[in-house]
Amino acid sequence: MLSASELDTLPVPRERFRTAARILVVLAAVAALLAPGAESTAQQQSTAVPATDAVLLVKVRQAGLWEMPAGMMAIQKGSSQVVKDVGFALMVDHGRLDVFTRQLAQTMGVALPAVPSDEQQGWLREMQAASGPTFDSVFANRLRAAHGAILSILAQVRAGTRDERVRAFATTGNQAVMRHITLLESTGMVDYTGLPEANVSTTAAPAGAQLGLDTSQIAVVAALFLLVGGGLFYVLRQIKSNRGRARAVRPAAVRTGGSRG
Repeated sequence: MLSASELDTLPVPRERFRTAARILVVLAAVAALLAPGAESTAQQQSTAVPATDAVLLVKVRQAGLWEMPAGMMAIQKGSSQVVKDVGFALMVDHGRLDVFTRQLAQTMGVALPAVPSDEQQGWLREMQAASGPTFDSVFANRLRAAHGAILSILAQVRAGTRDERVRAFATTGNQAVMRHITLLESTGMVDYTGLPEANVSTTAAPAGAQLGLDTSQIAVVAALFLLVGGGLFYVLRQIKSNRGRARAVRPAAVRTGGSRG
């Protein structure tokens, strides 16, 4: 199974790749994408698989189905070497992640899609029709927005899933998506004003909610605080008192010693 750190070790190419090497990589990626997988061999989704876990696998597979062809187009149509390199990295990463996705889905009995959604096919047609710097802009912005959406799903499932296999998968997926977001932003073509705003609750949580404490637990914590604080105060007072008595004894001892002489 693919380890969570393998995707980070893939270097981003900074030189032109030889035509033959690119053709081989593209063919290998296409073969991996079209190979029989969970969508053809998996049985109906098991009722034991939580819906959120299944949705994550479906969403990641759905993303790869259009982002791999988008990466291929970037290699062929990008007007700058940076865009070509980013397209190559995304294509290879998604090819490897897709293998992981189909293997886990087959093990868990989750049925996966086999073609991009209508919306994703529309994005591919938009990129196919564009050229030059316009293509670079469409490529960077469409994929940056899509990666932001899947990142949110990965984070939520990673935080709440009870299945260790899904946790490992979400960790790997999260690392890949963060890498891709960084690469896409490195093109300098991303329009941040066009991205959806963060949807974060600003409602203040009730007292004790951050630690999951109820009223009785808060009372216990307060009592412990008073007990520990009172004990510390008593100890410090005793130390101060002992020091005072020690100072009072020393002069008396000196005076006694002087009279004997």
